[in-house]
Amino acid sequence: WEAGHVDGAIHIPLDALPDRIEDLDPDQDLAVICRTGGRSARATAWLESHGYSAVNVTGGMGAWLEAGKPMVSDNGQEPTVV
Repeated sequence: WEAGHVDGAIHIPLDALPDRIEDLDPDQDLAVICRTGGRSARATAWLESHGYSAVNVTGGMGAWLEAGKPMVSDNGQEPTVV
């Protein structure tokens, strides 16, 4: 997360999702992303089972970076995926 993420994203680790569900707007379509797409696929399924509209970003942040899409970092360095 600190090395690179989508600007405006909310960082919620998969195991914290049930406790942080109130951080998400149930009326908003959610794009869910992790490093490679596995955890976000599980998060997407869980969100959908709880009535949220969610889509897994295929390929995760690695694919996002390779596609040249914009990213930010919290460490003052060029955004990357580690």
